[in-house]
Formats: sequence, C-alpha cells, structure tokens
Amino acid sequence: MTSNFIAITRRQIEAEDEAAVFEIFAATQGGKFQQAGLPSTLIAQLLQQQYCAQQAQYRQQYPEAHYELIFLGEVPVGYLYTDCSGQGMRLIDIALLPASRGQGIGSQVVSDLIRQANVSGKRIDAHVAIGNPAWDLWQRLGFECVADDGVHRTIVRQPD
Repeated sequence: MTSNFIAITRRQIEAEDEAAVFEIFAATQGGKFQQAGLPSTLIAQLLQQQYCAQQAQYRQQYPEAHYELIFLGEVPVGYLYTDCSGQGMRLIDIALLPASRGQGIGSQVVSDLIRQANVSGKRIDAHVAIGNPAWDLWQRLGFECVADDGVHRTIVRQPD
C-alpha cells in the first residue's frame, strides 16, 4: 500500500522567491479588483503598489519577523509572516493560494505555530478581516476574539 502523503514545509523567504510571494499575494487580493470590473492592466498596477506598500510596512513594523514560504511538496502554495520578538507571538499574515485552501494546509501551519507558542509559553495574536472564511478555522483552533473594530477582529490564543 502506498501513501499519498505530501509534506507541508516552510522555509525562510529568499530574494529569488519574490515572484512566488507576489503571485500568492496577487491571487489572494486580486479578486476584489476584478469584482469591481477594473481593467486587468490597472489591477496589475494596483496589486504591485499594494504589495510593495505592504512589504515595506511589515518590514518596518516587524524588523525581527520571520517571513516564510509554505510549500506543499516542492510547490510554494502560501506564505506566513510571524514575529516572536515580544512577549507573545504575532501572526502578521498568512495567505494560501485559492487552489490550496480547504486541504488542511492552513490548519497544519497554524497548529505548528500553536505548538511552538505552547513550548515557549507565549500567546498568539492576529488580526482577521471580518467576513474572512477562515474564521471557523481560527475558532476551531482555540482563538478568541478580544476586539472588533468593524473591519478586523483582534484574535488571541493563550498557551495551553
């Protein structure tokens, strides 16, 4: 009997990964522009501007963060940005290609973070957009909403 198990791994993002990271960003953010009926050339321009602004903001706000690609086998399917430099662990951003969602990849990645946080006795906090379909996942993994500004929820998971 053969196994169809494909490993989910992560590694630090390197300079040559920039195109893959942008592709994941664009795949997860481009839908709102397409729904607005914008021309594809304008969408590409807006996505590039947003991506550059987001990357600059994250790197300025979280200079000690870990920026990782998520792989399914040898294929990059997402990214994960975390900052463990403070009293807790901040999950800055996680994104998966739409075709890679619903396969347990996000659950495994976040569960790995939970184990890491438990070992170090740190809580995990994150911000999740209201209406994000992953909200059920966050609740299932033990995160609780501690604030809601009408756009995002601040969620926290205390160590076990």
